[in-house]
Amino acid sequence: MRISSLLSIAATLPLVWLAEKPASALPTMIRLGYPNCSSCHISPQGGGLLNLYGRGIDRAQSLIGGEYAPLENPFIGFLNAEGRITQDIRTVLQQQDVSTDSKRGTQVFRSRFLYRNATELGKRFRFTATLTGENTNALRPALLYEPPTNSAQLFVNTALLSYRARPSLEFSIGRDQLPTGVNIADLSTFVRSRNRLGYYDAPTQAKLFWWGKRYLVTPYLFGPGGNERSGQHESGGGMLAELDVFGKGRTVVGMNLLRGTAGLSDRTLIGPYARLGFGRWGVLAEHDVTDRTLKTGTSASFLQSASYGQVFWAAREWLVPSFIVERLRVDRPYQERLDAAKIELSARLSSQVTISAGPRIQRDELTGRISRSVVFQVAIKTVH
Repeated sequence: MRISSLLSIAATLPLVWLAEKPASALPTMIRLGYPNCSSCHISPQGGGLLNLYGRGIDRAQSLIGGEYAPLENPFIGFLNAEGRITQDIRTVLQQQDVSTDSKRGTQVFRSRFLYRNATELGKRFRFTATLTGENTNALRPALLYEPPTNSAQLFVNTALLSYRARPSLEFSIGRDQLPTGVNIADLSTFVRSRNRLGYYDAPTQAKLFWWGKRYLVTPYLFGPGGNERSGQHESGGGMLAELDVFGKGRTVVGMNLLRGTAGLSDRTLIGPYARLGFGRWGVLAEHDVTDRTLKTGTSASFLQSASYGQVFWAAREWLVPSFIVERLRVDRPYQERLDAAKIELSARLSSQVTISAGPRIQRDELTGRISRSVVFQVAIKTVH
């Protein structure tokens, strides 16, 4: 890792003692009996801004600990429209060093800045938006059968109008990422990067969230986001459904089903998943199987499967090491055989600052090539 990059991160910390993982939920909360995201997040899909209860949990689980208390500041009250607006600014600073057999290593320093806003429009309506700027893009893999969406230095990740019909029933329409079973923060994992769940994938959609103590059902329809490549403007629909098997908030199993069609290709996805918690440790698992059909000349169909498994342990409420394994298999004519493993250590120093670091190794079974990387990340957010 370059000394200059580390110094630039260190120099930033005193100025932004203001974060967490980049705009993502914490599925590891399953170990404490939180079966879904609706308890702590404003959006029942998870990720994004925390509600008042979630901010209290966020602080209590940090190294600093204690109780959350909103800032009693007239200027903050004015900016938040006396509680009708929830908003924050966050930055994610990441240093990544990558090396591959027989090739020189590469180093990337990425900084990303996000403005997030949730504005209550009366008793039941809410508008949610996320605007992001960055110094360098983070495209998902450029595959022969599916190129990534176009990037932008200033990108609208979320622009949603939501209607909360009942405390456990919400309708949303607008632009957002599609629902997913295990809300993993790392968008480069196989289950996300190979299934149109990259950083710039924000399709237009209409979705419903219906949940109870033991279940969550999310049917959705979606269309192009506008930044797809030619022939890749996908439309379709799907449903995510999950159940807390034993009713204790710690044994959630579910299924994600999706059917999408575009000018050059179609896909059908079946994705079982599980989130399991056992006191201080837990397991997250997802296995997506995608049947793809290309419409170029003679139609060609092939299967793609992506697996993700994570075992995590809360050594302290604020300190969580994880061991992660991944597996990718793609059939001919676009054959891929990739296996990966990663160790990650995440430390929540306060409700404003989280750091994480860890090595990752990936092996290509077809070529025997081994890739190694190390990622160090600091995430910082305002809390008021």
